[in-house]
Amino acid sequence: MTFEIRPMKLADVVTVTLVDAIAGILVPWGPSAYAGELQKSSSWCWVAETIADAPLEYIPPFSAPMETIRYAVGDRALIGSLTLWDLAGEGEIANISVHPRYWRQGVGRALMLTALAQARQHNLKKVMLEVRASNEPAKSLYASLGFVEDGRRPGYYSNGEDAILMSKVES
Repeated sequence: MTFEIRPMKLADVVTVTLVDAIAGILVPWGPSAYAGELQKSSSWCWVAETIADAPLEYIPPFSAPMETIRYAVGDRALIGSLTLWDLAGEGEIANISVHPRYWRQGVGRALMLTALAQARQHNLKKVMLEVRASNEPAKSLYASLGFVEDGRRPGYYSNGEDAILMSKVES
């Protein structure tokens, strides 16, 4: 599968919100939250796109005023996103999601590498993130990129699950 990473556009925010929900983010941001991030100089947002090799349908799994997004074979389909913040000179991965159909195909890694390159470009020596304790594939990806566990927030998520704090310090 081939895909590309590009900066998020305002036209992407509804689809990004749907991908977040489909990917299992417990409290996904709404379109207005992403639209706000696109206006900030201390925030960078990217999306991953591929050419759909099968029809895709993104149905809002919650009651929100959003329409279903449909991609036909051959359409450019948005399949993932990542938001990076500059918080007082340190980076934080605020959100990352990939449509489950495209898990373990390098999309999350490519999004993370894009964010880490941006962090280096802006001299952010440390990049942090939170991940659900049960999300072994994500924890493995982050560890393979040099992130180490450096804390835990018990009961952090809305379902009572712990958050694992991870960070990577650039040398």
